[in-house]
Amino acid sequence: MATHVEQEAAPRIPLSRRRVFQAAVKLADAHGIEALTMRRLAEELGAEAMSLYHHVANKGDLLDGLVDLVMAEIDERVERTAVPGDRALDWRIH
Repeated sequence: MATHVEQEAAPRIPLSRRRVFQAAVKLADAHGIEALTMRRLAEELGAEAMSLYHHVANKGDLLDGLVDLVMAEIDERVERTAVPGDRALDWRIH
């Protein structure tokens, strides 16, 4: 007699604005910014394209958020590697 083992589905990670932007950066890094579409991004996230619109208004909003996320990551890395008092690393004073 064969036994049937039910596989439990992995818990679905809910979408968030940050998660959408992180996936967008990953997709753009891997395939280029021109490959970034709402449909393809939704596929990467295991969601429907329309569900992205609960987190971003449109593709322009998505691109703005993507830029903000990348800039924040750059700022964080600069701050972590900066030598205290080294004004040469502070781009705002040049």
